[in-house]
Amino acid sequence: MKAYQQVVPILMIASGMLTGCQTVSYAPPPQTTQIQCAVPKIERLAETPEAQSKGDLEIAMVPSLYKAVRVEKINIKQTQASMGEQVALGLTGGAQGQVFVEKITSTQLKAQPARLEFTVRINNKLDRVFRGQGSVVQFNVAGKLVPFGNTDYKEFIGGIVPPRNETEFKIYGPTLDMIPGKCTIGIFLYDVVTATDVAGNTTEKQNYEWYFTYTTDHVTDTAEIRVERGLMPIEQYQQYLRQRRVSQNQ
Repeated sequence: MKAYQQVVPILMIASGMLTGCQTVSYAPPPQTTQIQCAVPKIERLAETPEAQSKGDLEIAMVPSLYKAVRVEKINIKQTQASMGEQVALGLTGGAQGQVFVEKITSTQLKAQPARLEFTVRINNKLDRVFRGQGSVVQFNVAGKLVPFGNTDYKEFIGGIVPPRNETEFKIYGPTLDMIPGKCTIGIFLYDVVTATDVAGNTTEKQNYEWYFTYTTDHVTDTAEIRVERGLMPIEQYQQYLRQRRVSQNQ
């Protein structure tokens, strides 16, 4: 299966850094390589209704659709110039204030979204405004509860749905690298307000739950690896290294 998505640059600061700088050696022809990634496929179990009504509140849980995207990666490292390159440097005035670098541009395949992502669709049939505040979202992956630090449902608990209206919110689970290639995922909404009195006070809370199968399909494609060698101003190289450290820590 082939991926035909857009290329997403990584470390944009590196892009074009060698442009305008003096290349002192021949850039070899690009190498072709095979790239691949695992793309999740999430399907609701038949015994779990997508939309569930309790009291006057209907909630549906819909998984996101995943796809493979091509991601461009640039790596620049300081290296030693060859004898021929050193000669060329000498003929052109040396390398004062510059470093000799090798720039490798490659392409990877990545699954997006990069974490579990679901849409919560709320149909409020109450006579009062629905507020998600006070509710709790819990994920269960392969029989284990996911720590709350690996989930994000701020959009849902901060959500407001007027009477007789329908609204959607996003909730997020752990990143894909934390999920086995084949497993069952459970999603639980606890203490959801489903009934209020005439004064708007809560008179009933309910829990909702859904179960999904999680599998992955391997997507493959071909890509080029391009190598360039040349001079780069020291300031630009140091700036690239700082940006790379920031990116790696995110």
